[in-house]
Order: sequence, then structure tokens, then C-alpha cells
Amino acid sequence: MQRFFEHVTMEKKQHALRKLLEAVEHELLKRPNRKTLDRLSLLAGFQDWETFQEALHGEADGSTNFKTEKEEHDNQ
Repeated sequence: MQRFFEHVTMEKKQHALRKLLEAVEHELLKRPNRKTLDRLSLLAGFQDWETFQEALHGEADGSTNFKTEKEEHDNQ
């Protein structure tokens, strides 16, 4: 009898673990919205998601997004 309950308990644990794994996989596959991507790009030193992507896949870097003090002074 005890063996039966151990088996039922193990099945419940397996089911709960499977459901948890499904939920985690679902969240991992969900793509963040544009606002979130732009904010993450700011943390990496870029103005928005597009410029961050260009730097990842091209030759641009974060410095192309910011003017130096000399450039700002020359533009005035």
C-alpha cells in the first residue's frame, strides 16, 4: 500500500515539474516588446534597438550615437 502512495506522489511531482518546465519554456520563447528592447539597448550604451542591432551585425559601435564635446561645440 505504501508503495502505491509513493508511486502516486512521484507521478504528481513529475506532473508538477513538467508544468513548471512548460511555463519556463513559454516565457523564454516570448519576445520582449519594443520598449523593453530599447531600454536594454540604453543599458548597453546605444540609443535604441536598431542601432544596437547594427553594432552587433555591422561595423557601428556605441560611440556613433553620442557626440563629443568638440562636435557639440562645432555645431553651435
